[in-house]
Amino acid sequence: MSSTANRLIALSAALVTLTLMISMARPWGYNSAYQTASGYAWLLGIAVWATLPYLTLLFMACKEFRSKVNKIVNICGTLVVALGGVALYLDAAFLHRDPQGGLVFMAVPLYQWLTLAFFAGFQVLFRKSQS
Repeated sequence: MSSTANRLIALSAALVTLTLMISMARPWGYNSAYQTASGYAWLLGIAVWATLPYLTLLFMACKEFRSKVNKIVNICGTLVVALGGVALYLDAAFLHRDPQGGLVFMAVPLYQWLTLAFFAGFQVLFRKSQS
């Protein structure tokens, strides 16, 4: 049950992230940043960078854990990374609108990777203590 919930949370967060990114970038119309293909290539690259932590959560959800502690660490890590990232993106998109708000899509994944490494370290620690 927890792996299905993890997958659903990670997939939902990735879709919300992509939706917010595209709505903030506004690649339609006469936007000067998207007059050539390089603008769309940059947007695609940033989209991949912003969704990679969620794809990592999807792969981590596929792994079955025997102990309850590792399952709890996995669901807590998923909630912190996914909900925290979406909350920061929503804040930049709607609450604190700024011309440099799009930079959040470069900074937040870095913090998500650090958080993933922290929770992965906990999982390794608990796995070794049970052996």
